[in-house]
This record gives sequence, structure tokens and C-alpha cells, in this order.
Amino acid sequence: MSLWLIIILGLIVLLSAGLLVAAQYQSHSADIASQRRFYELLEKNSGDAAAERSWARGVVRRMGQSGLASWIPKIEQPETVQLLRQAGWYNASGRAVFYLSVWIMPLLLMLLVFIFVLTTGNLNREAMAQLFMAGALGFLLPKNVLRRKAKSRRQILSREMPTAVYLLRMLFDAGLSTEHALRVLHVEGQLLTPELAKELKVALRQVDAGLDPADALAEMAAPLDVNELNDTVAILKQVSRHGGNIRETLIKFAKLMEDRQLSSLREYVNVLSGKMSVVMMVFLFPALLIFLAGPGFLALSKGLTGAF
Repeated sequence: MSLWLIIILGLIVLLSAGLLVAAQYQSHSADIASQRRFYELLEKNSGDAAAERSWARGVVRRMGQSGLASWIPKIEQPETVQLLRQAGWYNASGRAVFYLSVWIMPLLLMLLVFIFVLTTGNLNREAMAQLFMAGALGFLLPKNVLRRKAKSRRQILSREMPTAVYLLRMLFDAGLSTEHALRVLHVEGQLLTPELAKELKVALRQVDAGLDPADALAEMAAPLDVNELNDTVAILKQVSRHGGNIRETLIKFAKLMEDRQLSSLREYVNVLSGKMSVVMMVFLFPALLIFLAGPGFLALSKGLTGAF
């Protein structure tokens, strides 16, 4: 395959990406002003001054405020939206970085492969296959990274829930209401339950906007899909609307969560012991065999050598 044909195909791909960007920008041009105002109010209410000290985060945040994140070509699949929410990247900067990586990573890998092909001089069908594989890998890599991040954060939230439940029980014993207990948990849980505190921050914004605390917690917990968090929110919702003795319920539920985590830990240890057995058989058993049977084989070889 000639060099000119590969260059023409690359230009066609770049032109198609440019047309997609232009179409997306034209379809979202009417919403840029409203989204800019929304992000300005969001930053004003959040008061996240520490993040503004970082130059890179400030640039990405300004991208979201200026409306750039709204016209980046996106793949708005429900699974992607849920994964962004679970990973904690569902703000303006997180979505801008993810969608930029989805479109830049394939082009970057294809460019690297194209440069490698030009340097080696193998301009044939295998080069086109390598370009296609690089583009597919670059398109799938950000989604896999996002999925791993979401899974890791869901596990962290699951481990934080017993501590959060015990803190809630102490706050309810002190006579606080549900809303006040959530606010204290958000402030005091910055060190003990940092990921849960981030989610409570979003829920408390909705409460400040006039939403009922139970409904705000339900909207917070639904996309995260953490069983312990969903059960805790269901208990709080039931108690806030119908009343009841929440202290005993929280104690029993905390013990149930601890039993679940202990069972999962035992299962993990059993799986890990099986993996370590395979590692020991592959690496330790040959060395042990050489150490124990090596002298016998050496003596046998010397005896046979002397006999012949």
C-alpha cells in the first residue's frame, strides 16, 4: 500500500473528527451561556479554594465553565454516565477530561503507530491493521480505566459504611435530626469516610435547594449501586417519614455489614491462598526438588560415569 493512500486515509479520519466536533458545537451553542452560569454558581457555592491552587485543575475547570465540555463529542451511554458518577468524575472537569481522552487517545495511538510504520518502512496491509488496532485500543482504554476506578471507589464506599453507620447512631443518640446528622457526618467524616463525605456534599446541596433529605439521599445512592449505602438510605428514609427506634436498627445493620465484610474477606483469603499455592508450585517446588534430590542425582551420575 502506497504512502499517499495512508496519508489520504489519515486526513479523512481527521476531517471526520473535525466535522463531528463542529456539529456537536453547533448543536450545543445555545446552551453554553446557561451552562457557564451554572458552573459559576456551582463553584461559588462549593468554595473549593484548594483545587484552584492547582494550575491543571484550574484549566480543566475553566473548560467546563466556558462551555467547552458541552461541545466535546461525547458517547452519552447510560453505562458511561453511571460509571462517571460511581468514579466521582461527574463534575465539569472530570467529564471534560474523560471525553477528551476518549477522542484524543485513539488519534494519539494511531499517530504513534503511523510514525513507527513510517520509520520501519513497512507500508502494507499489516500497517493498516496495526492502525485499526491502535485506534480500537485507544477508544477502549479510557472506558476500562473508568470502569476500574468506579469499581475501586464502590468498594471503598462499601468499607466506609460501617463507620458511617456507627457515627450516625452516635449523632441520633445525641438528639440530632436527620439533616443535622448528615451535615455533621459530612464535616466530621472528611478523615474517616472521605468518599462518603464527597457524596454527602452533593446531597446536602440538594437539601439546601429545598429537596427533602430522604429524597436527596435516595438520588445520591441510586447511581452508586452500593448495597450497604442503599440499605442505609432506605432505613433513614423509613425513619424520617414514619418514625421509630433507629438506634437498635442501626446497630443490627452495622453488625450485619461487618459480617458481610468478614465473609468477603474470608473468601478473598481462600482465593488468595489458592493463587499462592500455584505460585509456590511454580517457583518454590523446583528449587526444593533441586535442593533435596540434587545430591542424589549427582552421586548417581558420578557412579554411572565410573562404571562406564
